[in-house]
Amino acid sequence: MIEPYYLGLAAQFILAISILPYAISIFRGTVKPNRISWFIWSVIGFAFWLITPQSADHVTKMLTVIFWINPTLIFVLTLIKGEYIKPDKLETFSLLVGLSAIVIWLIYRESSGVLPTLIAIAADFCALLPTLRFVITAPDEETPLAWICFFLGSFIAVFGIEHYTLESLLLPVYMTIGAFLVVFPLIRYRIRMRIPVRHWII
Repeated sequence: MIEPYYLGLAAQFILAISILPYAISIFRGTVKPNRISWFIWSVIGFAFWLITPQSADHVTKMLTVIFWINPTLIFVLTLIKGEYIKPDKLETFSLLVGLSAIVIWLIYRESSGVLPTLIAIAADFCALLPTLRFVITAPDEETPLAWICFFLGSFIAVFGIEHYTLESLLLPVYMTIGAFLVVFPLIRYRIRMRIPVRHWII
């Protein structure tokens, strides 16, 4: 059986490189990421990294770093290569609720138990909503490779945790489920349209 430490390293590597095909796709104009989603994700990622306790295991610490850096880089790319579109009602709702949840999270971050993590996940889910709507309504405008990497990395991270607690499990399990919700409509569309796998990359 593979030791959790090596699974954690594999998860970190997959999650770290997941940004590469996505960044290339943005520069090529083949994907149009939702700016609101990536902004909230970058803020949440920074908050996760900021308050991660020193006692956290290695996998959790590295996940929070990747969870902050990758969305921030994507958000910056959307400012450079994207076009400004006025947020609609769902995006405005997600932004306001997501940022409010972050503020609440920062207030209760010292609380014991899973409450701070659950609040952070609620904020993250608000960021996920516009992207979920996008991949469901326009699956041809989003490439799945980066999301597949994110799903696999998050899934492996679940088994790379050194000390299992509810708090340590919540984030990677949520990340796995969230990535799957994005990946599923993208893959289903490409299978139905019989799009060759080589066109799933960028």
